[in-house]
Amino acid sequence: MKQSLSSLFLLIFAFSFSQIQLKVISSKNQKPIYNASVYCDDNLLGKTNANGELSFKTKCKKVDILANNFESEEADIKKLMQISLKPSSEKTGNIDRIVLTDKSDPKALKMLDELLKRYKENSPKALDSYDFKSYSKISIDFDKDSVAAYQDFMAKRTDSIKKIENRTLKNQNDKKKKDSLAEDDLTKMAQNNQFFLWEKVSEYKYSQKFGEKTNIIDNRMSGFPNPIYEALALNISNLNRIPRQIRPENRKIYNYYLSDTISLDNRKTFVIKFKEVNNKGKQNPRKFNGKIYVDAENFALKKIESSSKKSNEGNVVSVWKPINNKWFLDYENLKIRMGDQTFTTGKSNDTVKAGQKPKMNKKSFSNFLFVKNQYFDFEINKEQKSADFKGYALEVKSSDGSQLQKYRTDSLTTREKGTYVKIDSLVKKYNFDKKVSLFTNLMKGNFRYKMVDFDLTKIFNYDKYQGVRLGAGAKLNEKFSKTFSPDAYFGFGFRDHTWKYGAGLDVKLSEKRTSIFRVDYSDDVFAAGRISTALWDNPMKLKDLGVDLYNANFYQSKKFGASFLYDVSNSLTAKIGLNHENQNALFDYQYQNLGNSFKNVSTTVSLKFSPNDKNMMTPGGKLTYEKKFPQFFLNYEMGSKIFDGELNYHRLDALAIHQFRSKLGTTTLKFLGGISSGTAPIWKNFEITGQTNGSSENWTSKINTPSTLGFVTMPSGTFYADKFVSLQVSQYLPFRFKTIGKTYSTIELEYKSAIGNFKNPENHQFNFQVLNHNYQEVGLVWNRFLGRKFDVGFSYRLGYYQTSQFKDNFGLQIRLSGF
Repeated sequence: MKQSLSSLFLLIFAFSFSQIQLKVISSKNQKPIYNASVYCDDNLLGKTNANGELSFKTKCKKVDILANNFESEEADIKKLMQISLKPSSEKTGNIDRIVLTDKSDPKALKMLDELLKRYKENSPKALDSYDFKSYSKISIDFDKDSVAAYQDFMAKRTDSIKKIENRTLKNQNDKKKKDSLAEDDLTKMAQNNQFFLWEKVSEYKYSQKFGEKTNIIDNRMSGFPNPIYEALALNISNLNRIPRQIRPENRKIYNYYLSDTISLDNRKTFVIKFKEVNNKGKQNPRKFNGKIYVDAENFALKKIESSSKKSNEGNVVSVWKPINNKWFLDYENLKIRMGDQTFTTGKSNDTVKAGQKPKMNKKSFSNFLFVKNQYFDFEINKEQKSADFKGYALEVKSSDGSQLQKYRTDSLTTREKGTYVKIDSLVKKYNFDKKVSLFTNLMKGNFRYKMVDFDLTKIFNYDKYQGVRLGAGAKLNEKFSKTFSPDAYFGFGFRDHTWKYGAGLDVKLSEKRTSIFRVDYSDDVFAAGRISTALWDNPMKLKDLGVDLYNANFYQSKKFGASFLYDVSNSLTAKIGLNHENQNALFDYQYQNLGNSFKNVSTTVSLKFSPNDKNMMTPGGKLTYEKKFPQFFLNYEMGSKIFDGELNYHRLDALAIHQFRSKLGTTTLKFLGGISSGTAPIWKNFEITGQTNGSSENWTSKINTPSTLGFVTMPSGTFYADKFVSLQVSQYLPFRFKTIGKTYSTIELEYKSAIGNFKNPENHQFNFQVLNHNYQEVGLVWNRFLGRKFDVGFSYRLGYYQTSQFKDNFGLQIRLSGF
């Protein structure tokens, strides 16, 4: 009995001892404060009792103590804590009451509306011209306060690491050994050097007349003697953009509170606090994510401070200053937690159940991304020359780091200086640069192996005519030759049992802009009636990979062609082509009395105009690093009865895409139209792209994949026209929600419409319908369905083509998120 009582006493003592004891009192009269809330980040740990006391457990190092009519306090965790709260002033008390309602302050919202209204007026782009420079330093390292602790820890651990290494590497394969050694070298290197360092000096030019231009004066990236162009285009900054915390479409994500009026740089300034809204029931009502400083005179953004939802996860500070009554970025500091370096220090003394692995003690050190941007050498309304704006929006002048010292706003530390040498040798030793190159090419849809780029879009496809199509495509890249780039592909359809193939040669005529002469030959099959996708980018083409899931109306083309692709400017691309084709219908089709096989000699002209895109030239060709809207595409094709050509026709199609944000969310508009005339088979007219299986009664035939311009409810290969217009609208609603897991879902509404006509449909002998009435459908898409990485959409047909049967009018769409 005594033993049981002793055990119970020890258990109660241990439990009590592990609890943190807190007492909260008023600093004015020393009386206990009842119902004071204690938070660890956004987690409520509890509220004090009538004696102002609370016992709790937490892994946090600091907590926030809040009480009505008292100023909040942040305190370090101790076993026994007594915190005194100051009574709040009348002004502060009013603010606190507003905050505790968990709704935005109308005055703060009105002030932000005025800021947005005057944004263009206060922006430097309201000037005739300007130019300035920036120095950016981007690094990955431990927090300054942790460097000494990491060095001490690694010094004590050196011998044990060697023992562990000798014991474990024996049973590892070569790849695991290499990875383990690389990780070990990196952790050792980090004792006296950073994980990564990148310096960049840029020049920004702007002219109302000539546009924008960014010159990378010089840059150096640790480990990479050749620049990573995709990284050079990264804009880790609020330069020329409205911070996301202020954008009107994010009003549902943040709450805003007018906090104070202060003097900042001798100017009257309003202070607006903001906090991110997620689970309101658990949120710390006074744990703010940041502050917005607004100039009282002209409602310009002066400063923004933003912190992550969790403490020690990171923060961002951007500061603007007035020059000639316009507000330019002055400096920015960013700190974001990237992950942890975690080490096992031995077995834990905690007991484990039978069959479970023993628990291990671990020591972690957090890694952070640090970004420092400093802006200087401002020149206002300086006369600009058109020659300074020629070429692409971004141009790299130098990448050897020789000019960095001239522009550094502060000297490199000893730790930073060593980073270039150590990381350079480490990257070279373990070929990290090749892995980065592999990743950047995968983003373009290619797999790079030395001098060969393999086209991943050629590996697999499916349509109703070919069935499963397997193949491969390859192109020799700039490592083979800076001028010549041959390519070839092949594919085999398992339903039509036919090989398809093609080969071509690109001749690069300029290193400063796209200027490519190409010759090619192909023997392949294509869906009848599609608009040209010659100048579409990869994301648009990838969306159409499964567009012919239920379409069997294909034709064969044996084509020899020559073309010239040229960038007239940063915004305008042109392609001119001459082609000779032997074309043959692969479905039951006759055109007039001419049969279903034709020889065609054609001239094509394609234009793409994207006035707001930002591009740069790389050794591998033009890179669009910032795609913006609107986008315009125009294609013209003329068939001529010259040489042995049998067709005489004109074909024109145009596509305009625009996207913009507002308080209603993100809106995308697509306008499409086309006209064809003359002697031309059905594939030189237009199919209005349908995506359902009209020949099946099974509901699964209504399921289709994403497309750029397709109709979800329309039967595939059914509606054709020689002239048509189409409008497609999608609207992302301005809210997000959670269902399962941590991923947010969004809702997208769609409306699609098309109408056309056919002058002489009787000339085309096959089973089809003329789209001579307005075809309409509406849809709803649940993006990231149930918190997963795919979207599910439901669409329904309306108007003239709607039938009385529900099963005829609906369509379902499943797509990977982001498509």
